[in-house]
Amino acid sequence: MRRAGWVGTLLSAVLVAGSLGGGMTASAGGAEAPTPRAVAGDSFTVTRAMTMNDPTHRKGTVARQLRTYIKHTPAGSTISIMSFYLSSSITWPALRAAYERGVHIRAVLYGGPEGRPLAGVSREGVQLSTLIDEGRAQGRRGSWVVWTKRTARGKDAPNTVMHTKFWQFTRVGATHKVTMIGSYNNGDPPDARAYSAMVTLTDPKLYDDLQSVFREAAHDRRAARNPQQRFSGDGWDAYVFPSTPISPDNDPVMERLRAIPADAGTQMAISMYSMQGRRGRWLAKRLATMVERGARLTFVVGPDVDRSVVRTLRSAGAILEDGCWKTGDRRNSYAYTHDKEMTATWLEDGQRQYAAWIGSDDWGNGSGGSQSDQATIGLYSSWAYTRLTALLAPQIAHEPDDLSHCDPL
Repeated sequence: MRRAGWVGTLLSAVLVAGSLGGGMTASAGGAEAPTPRAVAGDSFTVTRAMTMNDPTHRKGTVARQLRTYIKHTPAGSTISIMSFYLSSSITWPALRAAYERGVHIRAVLYGGPEGRPLAGVSREGVQLSTLIDEGRAQGRRGSWVVWTKRTARGKDAPNTVMHTKFWQFTRVGATHKVTMIGSYNNGDPPDARAYSAMVTLTDPKLYDDLQSVFREAAHDRRAARNPQQRFSGDGWDAYVFPSTPISPDNDPVMERLRAIPADAGTQMAISMYSMQGRRGRWLAKRLATMVERGARLTFVVGPDVDRSVVRTLRSAGAILEDGCWKTGDRRNSYAYTHDKEMTATWLEDGQRQYAAWIGSDDWGNGSGGSQSDQATIGLYSSWAYTRLTALLAPQIAHEPDDLSHCDPL
C-alpha cells in the first residue's frame, strides 16, 4: 500500500498545569483523571463509524451521535474537545448532565483575536465555561476550557484560527480511548446548512497521538518553529497543522497526490469547502495533471473554492459538481458542503487500493487552511472508501451543476 511516505512523529506530551493563563477559564487541576468507575449494566460498545451531517435529509446526525457517546461516558472519565466552536442544542444538555454526574470535560475553543469567550459564536462553549467555573467554586477539579487567541499551536496572525475538530473520550460504555475526527462544526446553524463528515475510531495510538496535540493546544502558544506534525498507525496516517511554512515539498496533501498513480486506474472524489491561495493553486495543478494523464476526478465545488481552481480543473477534464444548493426552505434558503473530504482508489502492483481522508484542513492558506490549527486523518481500507463514497453520493448526484454562489455561515 502506498502511503505518501509519512513517518509517524510523536509530539512530546506536555501536561496541562494550573499555571496556564490567557484564555483558560479553569485550570487543569494536575494530571489525567483516574480510571473511571464501571457503570453497572452499561454494555454500550463503540465500533468504527463514519457519519455525515446532511442538512437536506439527515440534519443533526453527527450531533446525535455525539450525544449518544456523551450519555454513555461514565463518571470519572474525561471528554476532550478541540473544536472551532460549540453551539449545539443537541449536545449541550448531554454535556451538562455528564459534568453533573462527574465526567471531566476539557475543551480548547477558538476565542477570537483576544482569546476570550465568544458568546455570539460559541453559545454552548460559554455555558460550559460557566458550568465549570461554578463547579470549581465548590471544589470541583479536573475540567477546564481554553479560549485560544487566534491559533492555538501556531503563529498568531489576522487570518489564523483554532479550526481543528475532534472529540476524544477516555471511555464510552465498555470501550476505551474513543476518537471522533472530521470537518463537523458542532452547532445548530451548521446542522441546518452544512454537509460535514466525522469518523469514529477506537485506535489507542490515534487517541494518544491526538491527546499530545490537545495538551499542546491548551497552552495556546506556538508549539515549534513549524508546528506541523505527522502520525501513523495500523491502516491510517494523520497530520496536524499549523504548518509555517507550507510548500509543495512539505504539504501532506501534495505528498498524497504524488503517491497516487496518475493513470486510468485511478478514480478520485473530492468535496471541498475552500481551496484558494498559493496552496490551492499548486494542488489544483497537480490534480489537473493527474486527470490529463487519465485519472478520473469528481470535485464538489464549495463556496470558498477560488474561480482559478475551477478553471484549472475544468480545463483538465474533471467533473465539477455544485457545492451550494437552494433548499426551498425560507429560513435556511441554501445548503453547502463544509467537507474537506477525499476518496481514492487506484491500482498498485496489480492490486486495487482504497483510501479516504477526513478532517478540518481546507486546501489553502486562509483561516481554514495551513496557517491554522487543523487535523486530518487518512484511512486505507475498502470500508473507509466505500463508506465515504456513499456519504458523498447525495452531493455528487445533486442537479443542476451550475456552480452557483452562496454565502456560508
